Amino acid sequence: VSLQLDEEEERRKRRREKNKVAAARCRNKKKERTEFLQRESERLELMNAELKAQIEELKQERQQLILMLNRHRPTCIVRTDSIKTPESEANPLLEQLEKK
Repeated sequence: VSLQLDEEEERRKRRREKNKVAAARCRNKKKERTEFLQRESERLELMNAELKAQIEELKQERQQLILMLNRHRPTCIVRTDSIKTPESEANPLLEQLEKK
C-alpha cells in the first residue's frame, strides 16, 4: 500500500512539473506574441502616418497642376486640324480633373 502511495505521489509530482513547464512555455509564447503585435502595430501606425502625409502632398500637387492648367487654358490655342481623336477622348485627364 505504501509503495502504491509513493508511486501515485511521484506521478503527481511529474504531472505538476510538466504542467508547470507547459504553463511557463505558454506564458512565454503569449508574451512574445504580444510584443510582436505591439511592434507590428507601431510599424503600421508609422506607415499610416507616412501614407497620409503622401496623400496630402499629392493633393497639393494636384491643386497646383489644376491651377496651372486653368491659367494656361485661356492662352492655349488648339489646332483642330491636328486632332484626329473623338471629342470624348481628346483629353481624358482634363475631363477627370474637371469632374473632381
